[in-house]
Amino acid sequence: MPFPPIVLTPGFVGFVIEKPARSVRRYTMLVCGWVVLASLLAGCRTWAPIHVWQPPVIASVEGKSIVMMGIDGPAETADAIGEELLAQTSRLAKSGARDSSFGRLQFMRPSDLHSNPTIRLVSGTDAGFADNLEVTSESSDLTIAAAAREKGVNQLLRGEVLFATGHEDSDERLSVVWRLIGLDPSATTAGLPVSVDQEFIAWRYPDLMSVTDPHERLRKAIVRRTVSELTVSVDRQRIDLAKPRFRLGSSAVRRGNDLAMAGHWPEAEQVWEETLERYPGQAAAWINAAIAAAARQDFTEAKRRASRAVQISVFAPIHRTLAQETLVWIELRQREYHEAFGLPDPPEGWRVTSR
Repeated sequence: MPFPPIVLTPGFVGFVIEKPARSVRRYTMLVCGWVVLASLLAGCRTWAPIHVWQPPVIASVEGKSIVMMGIDGPAETADAIGEELLAQTSRLAKSGARDSSFGRLQFMRPSDLHSNPTIRLVSGTDAGFADNLEVTSESSDLTIAAAAREKGVNQLLRGEVLFATGHEDSDERLSVVWRLIGLDPSATTAGLPVSVDQEFIAWRYPDLMSVTDPHERLRKAIVRRTVSELTVSVDRQRIDLAKPRFRLGSSAVRRGNDLAMAGHWPEAEQVWEETLERYPGQAAAWINAAIAAAARQDFTEAKRRASRAVQISVFAPIHRTLAQETLVWIELRQREYHEAFGLPDPPEGWRVTSR
């Protein structure tokens, strides 16, 4: 028996269309609710710039003198880099500045080894860097090496400016491959490639952005980065801060975040400490205060605060992951600090990292 035909009345059609529409709206609201809940459980973060000590890539060069043997490449660029290296280190060494990496490393010309009479300059004192590094045929690399040893210098340095093929005049990127040559078994022989671009400069050396000539900006930055690879230096990094909401003291914590993002870490730390006095269960304040203590190299206090954040984040799970990450980050920075300045292990030892 055939089924009777279905008559689609206007009311029936409206019901069929309206029901799926309501289901879609409810499903959408449910998904949005879960997304909001997940974001709250994951915790909110922001970031701030922080300066930390970094050990040299080649530790044995720290605090020593190095003879510059020349830089290959386009004369204008090579001369400018060489002169900038010599000028920076010479000026800061004479001033006795020790808070800068330039004050802990000294570059020399072969002509500074004047106690050896066979080393004579071809050009006058007004010549460029490359010309002043030229020596007579009598003074070969071996002669310069011997003179360096007599002066107690056991490192030579050569460089080569590199550009991407067809971009010799690029104002976006500059690379130099350095070759460090040790003159005795205790001295290091190693290659050291160094590159900078405008984006890197804007982040790492923001003060150089005031240099209007982009080529000059690249040359100055390549010198700074070269020295930072050879000696103890200060590195600018990004660090995650906790950004709490819906808990007592959250607005004060975020106010401290704003101060830290502007580089005012002592003032930010004071805000976070005052917040903890009123709300000792504020995990975000413990996390951020720990980072502030690390910023002033009080790593013992920093780890104590971070450990406290891990403990109380049991009751505030939205910050637990960041608290654990912060504790590890602090101890890694402490290791680098101890390595940079030749310090022994801390009394409390290394708790969360190993090498």
